[in-house]
Amino acid sequence: MRFKWAQSGEPLKTHFESLKSELAITERQIRELDETWRPEPLKPKAETKIAEILTAKGQPMSTDEIVAAVGGVFSPWKIKNTLKKKSTGTKAVFAVNDGKYTVKAAA
Repeated sequence: MRFKWAQSGEPLKTHFESLKSELAITERQIRELDETWRPEPLKPKAETKIAEILTAKGQPMSTDEIVAAVGGVFSPWKIKNTLKKKSTGTKAVFAVNDGKYTVKAAA
């Protein structure tokens, strides 16, 4: 059974706009105090999630273990592609040794 107010999205749209402007004001206030501050993205990044899992585990993990640990957040292709791209080059986040990944130490 639907409620009469639920048939119109206007109250929710108004509330959303109110929250959005409140967040914008708060963001400006924070930036006045700390210019280097950046809000966390609302959409999770694969490399961040993988780094969290590797850090929590505390030991090297294979690609299959990482895919199983991430669960349904990202597709296996996205995880493997991220590991491949972020484990080579100067901006590498992960180190790979014998097919097992670790979080690369900050230089």
